[in-house]
Amino acid sequence: KNEPIAGVHQPPPTRYGSLARAFVLRLCVAVTLAVIFVVGVELLTYWRGVENQHSMGPEVEAAVVQGTAEEREYWREQEPAQKVQYEPYVLWRRAPFNGSAISINADGIRRTLHTHCDATTFTVWMFGDSVMWGWGSPDSETIPSLVAADYEKAGRQVCIVNYGEKGWANTQELFELVQQLKHADRKPDAVLFYDGGTEAFTAYENKQVDVHSNYLDFKNYLDTWITERKSGFSYLSRSNTYRLLENIAARVSPKEESNDSVSESDAQTWSRAIMQNYQENMNIIELLAKQYGFRPIFVWYPNMAVGHKQLTPDEAELSRRLKKRFPGMDLVYRAAYERCREISRPDLYYLGDLLDDTKTPLYRGVAHLNATGNQIAADRLFQILENPPN
Repeated sequence: KNEPIAGVHQPPPTRYGSLARAFVLRLCVAVTLAVIFVVGVELLTYWRGVENQHSMGPEVEAAVVQGTAEEREYWREQEPAQKVQYEPYVLWRRAPFNGSAISINADGIRRTLHTHCDATTFTVWMFGDSVMWGWGSPDSETIPSLVAADYEKAGRQVCIVNYGEKGWANTQELFELVQQLKHADRKPDAVLFYDGGTEAFTAYENKQVDVHSNYLDFKNYLDTWITERKSGFSYLSRSNTYRLLENIAARVSPKEESNDSVSESDAQTWSRAIMQNYQENMNIIELLAKQYGFRPIFVWYPNMAVGHKQLTPDEAELSRRLKKRFPGMDLVYRAAYERCREISRPDLYYLGDLLDDTKTPLYRGVAHLNATGNQIAADRLFQILENPPN
């Protein structure tokens, strides 16, 4: 047995238990601080994201301040009414919503006023994107409601169903038409498609034609779907903190030459493909029209980037912001619309220049209109419905 040597200082015995407890305590403190930091960053980035999501452009703010009580109610209901749900073949439709300015039934169909539907009433199905659906307008000021009001003023009853949906391209409308023809008891007398903007924008957005809105996002989701279902840490990439770090990295990284620029050649190439695809859809719909006995009508709606309307200062500012956010988009719009104008078919109507002689404010978006603009468009559609080509 070794005895301590007198007069020699001996180090205290190592207490491994105390060291372990101290290490665990420091580790817990570090982990707690890290968790608090991450939660704080998550909450901060979430709050900033929600704040940006709720921000309104000047044209919307003007509509809220200057609009009617019904229009102001629309903007209060607009955000909760944005929710969509999966719909077979067409991918998405609005979820049911019951408001005073926005009402969407269980099938995702928006309410149309001044309409009377029964087994004998002249029936019109209207398809289109958010312009037909009525973004920015209460139920009473959507194009379908205003067309129905024109029929009511003329002393005729009409049944109009608004099958419009935000972001829909014409091919989605074709699929929805097939589904409705298969299942609806009352077949339509006329089917009207109100298109143009989404056909051009989806080509601009995805650099290819005949795809739906947000095609690349859907494709990426499905391409990685199996990976997402496996164990791992891929869920972290969906956190607010990860997205914040990505944004910071993008800002500090050296700027590379962007491949997103659109040339006049691109616009012309896409415009040819856009109209070829659109006319193929028209051919299919015309075959369905013969089988089911309805009149097909195809209309390309007014567009700020295409027409020659004298823009008000607010509209000019809106146009400037859109060009900054979507550089080159106006080239694609103009090329597609010009090619549409050149096509001569009795059931295709070009309205790109419908608003050229109007100097009052009309646009709330590149193609979304206020009540006055919707009324002008509705009056023209009423004329088209009432005066079929010989």
